[in-house]
Amino acid sequence: MTMSSPDLIIQSEELAEVNSASSSRGWYHWLLVSVSALFALVSIAFVGSIVIYSLPAWSHTGTLLTGNGWQSPSGPFGGLSMIVGTIETSLIALVVAAVVGLGTSLAIVFLVPGRLRNIISTFVELLAAIPSIVYGLWGFLVLAPWMLKSFDPFVNKLPFASAIFGSPGQQFGPSLLLAAIVLSVMILPTFIAISREVIAGVPNDIIEASYSLGCTRWQVIRQVVLPTAKIGLFGATFLSLARATGETVAVALVAGSVANAQFHLLYPGTSIAAWIATEFGEAQGNEISALMALGVLLMLINFSFSLISRSLVSRQRKALARV
Repeated sequence: MTMSSPDLIIQSEELAEVNSASSSRGWYHWLLVSVSALFALVSIAFVGSIVIYSLPAWSHTGTLLTGNGWQSPSGPFGGLSMIVGTIETSLIALVVAAVVGLGTSLAIVFLVPGRLRNIISTFVELLAAIPSIVYGLWGFLVLAPWMLKSFDPFVNKLPFASAIFGSPGQQFGPSLLLAAIVLSVMILPTFIAISREVIAGVPNDIIEASYSLGCTRWQVIRQVVLPTAKIGLFGATFLSLARATGETVAVALVAGSVANAQFHLLYPGTSIAAWIATEFGEAQGNEISALMALGVLLMLINFSFSLISRSLVSRQRKALARV
């Protein structure tokens, strides 16, 4: 059957529109490819330059990773105290933030009324917008005097206090514990935002079925919600840990900036990021290479935590989608 002239005209106009759309998508496609390639090149150049500057320091890897103390300007440079301080402050902050953040997320989703829920959620989001320097000043000017006056005398009365916190009467204002407390407040918004999304993503059918079987709210949370959302909660934990290990200014203000591996929590110490920030301005020669090597180590740590976190959160979403 032959087509009439009007049908041919309409068909030709439709083909012209398709070709025009394809042409415009082609230009847009190449624009996106160009921007992505530029971003990839900049990222490779950035990471590559740091690695290249750090190469001289890796020739003394044993000293950098296990040496205690920091000598300048010729070295050797020991990064053990920064690594230990980073681990201590980050893990303590993570434990505090996980306990408080998990309780807050569960309360927002299951306990708090709708209007109050929006207020609390907004307040948590505003915490993430506060600059880190403000957290550092708060810790130094408000929290440190309170700890010296009230907290330190209290913990020194506890059994084995000297082994954990240090000898009584020799603590200073800045300390690793103070840095950990400030860090825990800083990573709370990250943990709460992700954990709340994961908990809210648990299918309502499972929850309602549990209630119909006679379970209490606490039983539903403990036996249904938390086991279902555990993978995503681990992802929130690793992402918060990555945030804690990379924090710089606040830790530099409240940790004490002492390059000595310290296992007493009320004594001053430092972290990798804080030490780089405090020393880089006056660094010369081999010290720059050593600081760059610490930066490479910190990037690897944060990159690993971020990959683990993204993988766990992605698995959680796929698991919930199959339910």
